[in-house]
Amino acid sequence: MAVDAAIYQSAAFKEFQDLCREKGILERPAGLEQHDVADGLTDDATLMRFFIARNKDSDAAFQQLKEAFETRKTVNDIAIHQNIDVDIYESTRPLYPHWTGRRTKRGIPICAYDLSYLSGGALVEYHKSRNMPHSTSTDQSSTLSATQRAFATYDTLTRFVLPLCSAMRDRPNPESPVSSTIYLVDASQLTIKQALDVRNYAQDITKLLATCFPEVIDTIYVLNAPSYFSKIWYLVKRFVDPNTASKLVILTSEEVLPTLTQTIDLENIPVQYGGGFSFKQGMVPELDLGLRERLEWFGTKEGMVPTGPLKWRIGVQGRRVGVAVGTEGGEQREVVFVSLTVEDGKAEETKIVENDATMVVGDHEVKVVA
Repeated sequence: MAVDAAIYQSAAFKEFQDLCREKGILERPAGLEQHDVADGLTDDATLMRFFIARNKDSDAAFQQLKEAFETRKTVNDIAIHQNIDVDIYESTRPLYPHWTGRRTKRGIPICAYDLSYLSGGALVEYHKSRNMPHSTSTDQSSTLSATQRAFATYDTLTRFVLPLCSAMRDRPNPESPVSSTIYLVDASQLTIKQALDVRNYAQDITKLLATCFPEVIDTIYVLNAPSYFSKIWYLVKRFVDPNTASKLVILTSEEVLPTLTQTIDLENIPVQYGGGFSFKQGMVPELDLGLRERLEWFGTKEGMVPTGPLKWRIGVQGRRVGVAVGTEGGEQREVVFVSLTVEDGKAEETKIVENDATMVVGDHEVKVVA
């Protein structure tokens, strides 16, 4: 979704903002750490997604936003994102389209997914967690419901990935926030039986996105669609949110590369579709050159982000630092691994203390990746 910057200044959107403010929905969400940013929760880009989803109807958009907040409260999303076991998070990553670390020519993050993963054990495990009640204790990560796990992964997308891509200036219209992604979905191995098996999964994820993460998808490219895909789509279409369904672009193997190169540079297209990027289902993001150059890296390999959930905080001199959170071995993890540089590409001075082991973030000292 490319939203013209002028819409953010429109009277209709300001009316929606005022309504949200009047109803108290823009108050700082409970559970955020002191210096966490609220992007992906109550920022303008998030409000705009709800506004667009409801055809710029302020009252309807507010009601959906309110419903989304109530759902977030029910699943305890902020605490889950902060405390989820990193191994559980990583086992959840391949269940959903996940960020590759690459962007389109418009600067939109590219998420990829191979539908063949949803077979056998992966789908069995999904259905086990699907039927679990929402956990009220973040100390029992193994008992998290499927919805809570999904929230943890999508919160990293909206709270870390989209704000990061919005901060980049190597894209058209950099004054407009990046608020959506594109999906590359490999359907080459999809069978009719598998399509029937994933109906509940498809219904769950599209309902979650439509309710709590509306308009987070710009386009869904269904790649290498088999000749019988129309029969599959007939079977599952009624289980998919209509707005999500409208975003599908179905491509045969011959159409894939010519279509994708209109939107994505060749080096950011996965090799299995004729590009130059090595993508593997479930991999952590491998950032493109433009992103790597805009970030100052601490300890970790440049371009490779840590496993687990990620978020932004306001750190030294008011600039943003990326923090890897979650738990490892039952211990809370808060690890700074990047900070945004100033716009000319030069990193601001960062206060590192205790032999480069910690960084001051607001009033806190947190571990730096070693």
